[in-house]
Amino acid sequence: MPRGVTVREHTTSKTITITFTYKGVLCREPLKGLPVTASNIKYAERLRGEIINNIERNTFNYADYFPTSQKLKTFGYSSKGLTVLNSLNNYIDLCCKRQLSPSTINGYKKCVNALSYLHDIFVTELTAGIIKNWIQEQTSSLKTKRNILSFLKSSLDDAVIDGLIPINPVSSISVSRYHNAENDKNKDDYVVDPFSPNEIELILNSCNDEQHYNLFKFAFATGLRSSELCAVKWKDIDFSNATININSARVIGIEKTTKTKAGTRTIELNTQALSALSNQKKYRVLGNEYIFLDTKTKAGWASADAIRKKAWVPTLKRSGIRYRNPYQTRHTFATSHISQGVNLFWLSKQMGHKGPEMLFRHYGSYLKEYDGNTSINKSAS
Repeated sequence: MPRGVTVREHTTSKTITITFTYKGVLCREPLKGLPVTASNIKYAERLRGEIINNIERNTFNYADYFPTSQKLKTFGYSSKGLTVLNSLNNYIDLCCKRQLSPSTINGYKKCVNALSYLHDIFVTELTAGIIKNWIQEQTSSLKTKRNILSFLKSSLDDAVIDGLIPINPVSSISVSRYHNAENDKNKDDYVVDPFSPNEIELILNSCNDEQHYNLFKFAFATGLRSSELCAVKWKDIDFSNATININSARVIGIEKTTKTKAGTRTIELNTQALSALSNQKKYRVLGNEYIFLDTKTKAGWASADAIRKKAWVPTLKRSGIRYRNPYQTRHTFATSHISQGVNLFWLSKQMGHKGPEMLFRHYGSYLKEYDGNTSINKSAS
């Protein structure tokens, strides 16, 4: 075999590969689709010689020879080669190596799909104008567009660092300037839409499983996030002081710390919460530390989505009330306490917020309605 040319054998095929050194990096590039013949091996030898000559003359452009090579990111000076899709996938790979949470990675993958309009564009040819057109064509909400473009911006930062592009094109775009406000109508995700006392009673009475009853009763009484409900353990409860320590959450079967530092907290348990725990004790399983269990698997709930699909949706269908997502139990907890005039600093700590600012952001209309009572310090009823 000629120097720097090898044939790699696979299960059902063979590939001619050439090896050379560029900028101190050993490079092995397969010549895909090229049958292993004597003439093609000679071609590979000539190609390698041409590449080495170009390297010596400082005229070698990696992307001209290997436009889909993984090495393009290493030698990011290339004029083309790296597409937006390559950049997005490379960033997700980096996030996986950093061991970001599965829910974050899944969210990023959804962003990749949302940016399909840009996939085949070379990073060097992506302009602010192209991004502006993408914004105008999307029917998603302003918040969703901002989240997606934030992901795109992060993925393109490496292209700036590698010298592929001088500036990040996302940086010069104002999403709100090109966003059609009409798209925000009828978007009810995360809208504060609490349940009334009568609706709460209907939900609880519609549970066909006592464990679901205990779970929802505890959720309404504590305002915990569904991911936190999945992770609460019997050891976290202090029955003598009627408190529970919240320090973790479960997402896609994986336990992690709470969403924020403020999320790690000790909350007070009212009589409704203690009643739910008392009823749940009979279902305690030896060797299982979790309080609330998936009645089908007999293990702790794997995720908030599992609670929604297996317990919440069927229960609300039986109740006959207008559907809202499980997060509304948390909103119900907040608004009911605001209506009682509780101290907002106490309420923000119970909910795992840094301070009352989050309450004003999400529940401003309720605070205005009960203005004059909010300084009264009441414990949870």
